[in-house]
Amino acid sequence: MTTHRAGRYDLLARLLHWIFAIGIIYASIVGYALHFIPDGTVHGFFSRLNMSLATVLIALFPIRVWWRFVRTEPTEPLGLSPAQIKLARMIQALIYLTILSVLVSGYLMVPDGYQLFGLANIPTPFAKGMATEDFFILHRLSCAALCGLVGLHLLGVLAHTVVKPNGLLRRMI
Repeated sequence: MTTHRAGRYDLLARLLHWIFAIGIIYASIVGYALHFIPDGTVHGFFSRLNMSLATVLIALFPIRVWWRFVRTEPTEPLGLSPAQIKLARMIQALIYLTILSVLVSGYLMVPDGYQLFGLANIPTPFAKGMATEDFFILHRLSCAALCGLVGLHLLGVLAHTVVKPNGLLRRMI
């Protein structure tokens, strides 16, 4: 499908990976911080910014999933056992599913729409009520699960970069 240096992900895969990584880390920090910021101008600004950035990720997510299945997979780093490769693939799949859950529940929990970067109104299907409350709970649980999975992912990268260096991180840089 695409040519790239052996053992390294192609440019689109790397770009999408880092856009999502930065978006997830930012949204996680700000999303949890919003619980400590009183309602008002600052809270509203960061809440709308989180929703706007999430909308960008919603638009990019189908591209990322599609590209995951059609791109050429780089060669695996040396020294990984089949069990390690299987575990990494399983965690990656869970990360994708959890990102989907975070994005969908985040959109559906917002009552009565929101402003996309202050430029356009994005409608949402529900008024404030039981449905938005249930999606809020699902969103919080999905965000916590995503943080845990990203933590596992980072531990794996750290282990294969510092403890047993095998070039794993260079694949995505």
